[in-house]
Amino acid sequence: MIQQSTIQQSTVETPETKAHAHPNYGAIWLALLGLTVVELVVAQLPKWLPDVQGITRIMIILLVGLALAKALLVALFFMHLRFERKTFVVIVSVPVILAVVLVLALLPDVGFHG
Repeated sequence: MIQQSTIQQSTVETPETKAHAHPNYGAIWLALLGLTVVELVVAQLPKWLPDVQGITRIMIILLVGLALAKALLVALFFMHLRFERKTFVVIVSVPVILAVVLVLALLPDVGFHG
């Protein structure tokens, strides 16, 4: 009886040892596939709607948004960031935010010289 209670105590899950549930990788893959198909359709918008003013700019904005959505899915589920501690997510997010700020800060310069 002593051995049985010892075994039960050792198998109790604590927050440190509790494993996260595995995400449905098939569903995530299908979501990524669906976003890729939408990207292919969006890339054809200038051909299909040549008379729309600013269609190229709209297409670029949509493609960047779709790419960010796909990157977020990959980071959250395939890189398991969704199951990490919040401090780790902050540590990973800060450089990404700084990179976006850098790109946005350099866009006017590219616009004047490009």
